[in-house]
Amino acid sequence: MGGMTKVATIIRLTAIHALLLLAAVILVPRLMAATPLKKVRLAYSAFAYANPPFWIAQELKLFEKYGLDTELVYVSGARPIQAMLGGSIDVSQVGGAATVAAAAQGADVVILGTVFSRLNFAVHASPQITQISDLKGKTLATGAIGGNTYFAALLFLNNFGWAPNKDVMLFASGGSPDVLNALMQGRFPAGVLTAATTHLAARNGFREIFDLASLDFPFPTLSVVSTRKYSEGNPETILNVLRATSEAIYLYKTRPEQTLPVIARYMRVPKDDPALIQSQETFAKHLNLTLTPSPEGIKFILDYLAEQRPALKGKNPADFIERKFLRKLEEEGFFKQFAAK
Repeated sequence: MGGMTKVATIIRLTAIHALLLLAAVILVPRLMAATPLKKVRLAYSAFAYANPPFWIAQELKLFEKYGLDTELVYVSGARPIQAMLGGSIDVSQVGGAATVAAAAQGADVVILGTVFSRLNFAVHASPQITQISDLKGKTLATGAIGGNTYFAALLFLNNFGWAPNKDVMLFASGGSPDVLNALMQGRFPAGVLTAATTHLAARNGFREIFDLASLDFPFPTLSVVSTRKYSEGNPETILNVLRATSEAIYLYKTRPEQTLPVIARYMRVPKDDPALIQSQETFAKHLNLTLTPSPEGIKFILDYLAEQRPALKGKNPADFIERKFLRKLEEEGFFKQFAAK
């Protein structure tokens, strides 16, 4: 009888263990699935073909993949910086020039990574401009003063040794469509444009006379930015935003069939609009998978700002960048996984 009792006990214990194992199999995934995502408020600063990483990460659920519950909103121009300082936005995809200008005035904002590291603009001119030297003494239309298009114009003039508003006048017309409209109205002989407006300009007889991207000049055209206060208090959130952003860039470069419909939705164009392919071919190669910042470009911005504020002359560009998050991703081999695919 004692043997039978031991057998019965073993059977009961085995049954209990089996039930516990079954419960673990059922309940653990549910508990993991129930782990709350970290809420993050994100912004992007322009409806432009160079701006897709946050859009892709949001729509293809890459932020969610990395544990984030994100609200993504449009906040135009440099206004995301004020929104971050005010606490209504946590992290933004915004122009590096605006970030450096704000930080130079004491604002608590810092570049965490650079999404787009080239001034991918081109100078287009009317037929009467037959060579670049014909622009001397004339006016070049650009975007807003202090914006990326304006810095592209400054770089263009600097490349030929011309002084802005002396050898060539600069006129801030607005965005690329506004610059093109000004050219078509005959108000200016040339202007600084970005894709896909460049293709439209060429079709209307305004040929490209200089490609700024050919200078291969590193510039923080579009960066992932936050306040130091938020990034120090939420380091894992920042790492996950950067992870999702990098993967979004990888998908834009390699999976246009997945990503171009997202761009079409945000740009409000048909899915077969030629501008989608044209822009992907133009911009994808300059999107920065490792999000490496560009100190040389930051110095270019600081030198411009120092003309009005001499105290900024010689300021260290590294003061405007927080590299520790990217260093951690590099150490864990995060970026290498995309290089291997």
